[in-house]
Amino acid sequence: MNKYGEEISYNFDLLKVEDYNDFQPFTCGNDRLDYHIHHEIIKNGMIVDEDGLYFIFRDLETQKIIAVVSLATSGILYQIDNYTHILPAIKIDVLAVEKQYQKVHYNEGSKMSSDPSEHYYFSDDIMGVIVTHCREIAEKKALTSYIVLYADKQAYRYYIRNGFLDYQRFMVKERNQEINENIPMYMQL
Repeated sequence: MNKYGEEISYNFDLLKVEDYNDFQPFTCGNDRLDYHIHHEIIKNGMIVDEDGLYFIFRDLETQKIIAVVSLATSGILYQIDNYTHILPAIKIDVLAVEKQYQKVHYNEGSKMSSDPSEHYYFSDDIMGVIVTHCREIAEKKALTSYIVLYADKQAYRYYIRNGFLDYQRFMVKERNQEINENIPMYMQL
């Protein structure tokens, strides 16, 4: 394993069925997400895209999958009294970073800083690639101004650190049993 994130060369690409075997050693430390990645993304030789299009980050040196993300079109229901409006958004439905790559400082300056707000991790770089990809979609392919997600409580600080905010008062949370305990967050592009 590299000492710092800046030393890791990787690519970001659309998931392929051939990636199935590479998923099997992957673990992000969240049992529910690990199960989903190992058993529900690729079934019967086909990609199940109910949660959006899946993308993977692959370490170019080791060929290991280092992160998985799904992106889908969505919207934020914005409601004030009788006025309702849908704000177009891109939804990050699944985001998992391989445990071995979590909490890897991006560079020596991040590691040596005594101020936690100056820590920058390799997983933050991954989020930067995702946000950049969403911005490109918003600017070139679909009219959207937001990214939305439902953060697991353990990942909440990660999303705050990367510029996501809690839903505002007039933004209506989805009613879905799977995400009921999660925190609705957004980022304006």
